[in-house]
Amino acid sequence: MAVFITGGHGHIGSWAAYFLAKEGEHIILFDTNPMVPDHLAEVAQNITFIKGDVLDFPCLTEIFKKYEKEIDGILHTVGIMGELVLENPHGNVRLNISGTHNMLEIARQFEIPKIVYTSTGAVYGAVSGTVSEDQYPPNPCDLYGSTKASCEFLGQQYANSFGFEFRISRVYFCYGPGKWPSRFIRLYRLGFGALEGLENLAMDKGADQKLDFTYIEDAARGTAMLYQAKEIKHNIFNIATGVPTSLGRVAELSQQYSSFPVKVRLGPGELMQRCEALDISRARKELGFEPKYTVEEGVRKYAGWLEKKLK
Repeated sequence: MAVFITGGHGHIGSWAAYFLAKEGEHIILFDTNPMVPDHLAEVAQNITFIKGDVLDFPCLTEIFKKYEKEIDGILHTVGIMGELVLENPHGNVRLNISGTHNMLEIARQFEIPKIVYTSTGAVYGAVSGTVSEDQYPPNPCDLYGSTKASCEFLGQQYANSFGFEFRISRVYFCYGPGKWPSRFIRLYRLGFGALEGLENLAMDKGADQKLDFTYIEDAARGTAMLYQAKEIKHNIFNIATGVPTSLGRVAELSQQYSSFPVKVRLGPGELMQRCEALDISRARKELGFEPKYTVEEGVRKYAGWLEKKLK
């Protein structure tokens, strides 16, 4: 049987594919981008790639007809993140919500028993501290978080109405190999841009912003564990580190491990109001998930990857 992964060449999609393929799962990767991430070379024998768009429902229908006897689950990771949603709100909101709706409808029509959806800690909104899954109902404070919360509700109701499982992996500020700081949101550039040698990394605030920076291998491995879990009491899981780290500290580590003489200048204060960390007690108890990387270990590995790519 096979796992169908949307955004399969993306950051979390490709790494989740890596971990699932290492476990012997056959993976069908679906993405608009044909460029294969380098970490997938190790598991290429377990992967089939199909180029396509989650907004193209006829294309999805033909694929699921072709593989109807093989696909027994979907991991849906496609989405435009953070402030990038604002660059094209009509198109990006449509991609985030309608793309998810298409996958839910595919699951209904083809009787796929399970979907795992990658959501975000941004759905908790403007709260403080370390947050558990049941502590606050979703109350996003930006457009991106609103699209993710909308998809959570839509998926839960599809599952209730049509009898399949809808599991939610709430990840938070993932970083690491596969993502270039120069091509991502401002906060990410400030925190990790020194590793790529970016210039003009300065802002009058932000050094005190504490967030649950999660190395991509941990986020993807936890999501893969959620996909493979046989018996779980809950359907929503925080997949992060559970440890808050300031943006200032991340920028310091990036400068320390960078091969470039780059300086990052951040003033005191925060950039936005978000929870500082995600409580991962439920994932520990029900999935056996435990993050393997501290922020310093993750930044060091990320620095090594970027240095190789930039040679």
